[in-house]
Amino acid sequence: MKRRCIVHIDIDAFFAAVEELLDPSLKGKPVIVGGLPHERGVASTASYEARRYGVHAGMPLRKAYQLCPNGIFVRGNYQIYKTFSKKFFRLISQYTPDVEASLDEAYLDLTRCRPLYCSFSRTAREIKQRVEKELGLNVSVGVGPNKILAKLATSQAKPSGFFEIRQGEEEAFLKDLGIECLPGIGPKAQVILRMLNIHKIKDLWGLPRASLRSFFGLNGDELYLQSRGIDSRPLVVASIPKSISRETTFLEDLWDRRLLLAHLAYLCDRLTLPLRKGRLFAHIIEVKVRYSDFRTEARRHLLLTPLQEMEKIYKVAQELFLKLFSSSRLSLRLVGVKASDLVRARPLSLFEPYSERSERLGLAVDEVRAKYGFGSVLTVREKMLESLYSFEKKRGYVLKTASLTK
Repeated sequence: MKRRCIVHIDIDAFFAAVEELLDPSLKGKPVIVGGLPHERGVASTASYEARRYGVHAGMPLRKAYQLCPNGIFVRGNYQIYKTFSKKFFRLISQYTPDVEASLDEAYLDLTRCRPLYCSFSRTAREIKQRVEKELGLNVSVGVGPNKILAKLATSQAKPSGFFEIRQGEEEAFLKDLGIECLPGIGPKAQVILRMLNIHKIKDLWGLPRASLRSFFGLNGDELYLQSRGIDSRPLVVASIPKSISRETTFLEDLWDRRLLLAHLAYLCDRLTLPLRKGRLFAHIIEVKVRYSDFRTEARRHLLLTPLQEMEKIYKVAQELFLKLFSSSRLSLRLVGVKASDLVRARPLSLFEPYSERSERLGLAVDEVRAKYGFGSVLTVREKMLESLYSFEKKRGYVLKTASLTK
C-alpha cells in the first residue's frame, strides 16, 4: 500500500487569536477567553502570553486570575468564532473532500488526491500559508502517515510552525517524546507508568501488550499501537453528530424554581436551533444538574418517537429536572440539557394524526431570528432571565456558561 498523507491543522489559541484580530490592542498581551475573573466557569482559551503564567484551557477563571492578575479576561462570542471556523472549513475543503474538522482544528487526507499534487509537503505548506493569509490567524501544521502521527507532529510545530514526519523517520521521532504526548495517557495513567520508570515513549516499547492490557484494559491495546505510531483510523467526514448539548454555570447558586426552569427553557431553545438546522431528531433527552456541594447528577428519557420541537423537548426536560431538583434540598450551580441518539428522519405513527404545524412554526421562528436576531423571539418563561443577564437582540442573553454562550 502507498503511504497515506494526513495533514493536521490546528489554529493557535483560536478564541484568543480571534479576539486579538478584532482588537489589535490585545496583541502581545495575556488574553484569557471564557469569562471575567470574578465569575464562575473556566477558561476556554488562553493566549500564549497567558500560558507563560501557567494558565490553560479548563482552568477555573478565579485560579487563572490568581496566576495572571494582569491578564485581559473576555467572555467571548461563540457566533463570531463559528463564522471564522466556517471560513476555515471552506478553505481547506478546496484541497480534498476527505476532511474531518472541528471548531479550530482539522485533519485532511490528501492520499486520494495524489495525482493532483506533485508534492504533498509543498501542498501542506501552501494550505498553511493560505489559511494564515485569508483568515489572519496563525496555524500549526503537522504531516504524517496517519492521524496520531500527524497530531503529534502538530504538537512539535506549535506555535505557528510546520513539522513533517517523513517515511522512515517515525521511530526516531517517537522514541524521545514524553509519554504525556500520547492522547490516550491522562494524568492517572502517567502516574502508573512513571511508577514503572516509564517516562519516554521508547520506554513503552519494552512493555508487552498483555501488560498494558492488564493495567489499562481495552485502552492498553490502543496505547500499544499508538506508542508505535500505528493508527488505521479513517477520517470521520461530515456525519450526524452523536449529541448536542447546552449548559450554563450560574454566577451564584440558585434555589428559585421559576428561575431555574427559565434557564432550562432557554437552554432547550438554544438546543433545538442546531437540531432544526441539521434536520435532526433526538431519541434521548438528558438533563444534568450540579448542586452547591459540586455533586453532579443526570437523568435521561428515551423517546419512542424522536423530537425536534422546543416545547416538546422542554416538557420532557422539565419532568426530568423536577425529579432531580425535588430530591435534594441543595441549591444548584449548573444546569444542562442534552439531545442524543440523533436521526435525520422521524417515523410516522399509524395511530396518531400527523401535523407539520410544530415543525413549520420552528422554521418560521428561525427565519425571524435570522433577520432580527435570536433575542427577537423568546417565550415568557425565557424573558424571566432579564433580571440576571445582559441582553443583546442579536445574541440573546449572555449566559455565564462553563465555556461560552452558544
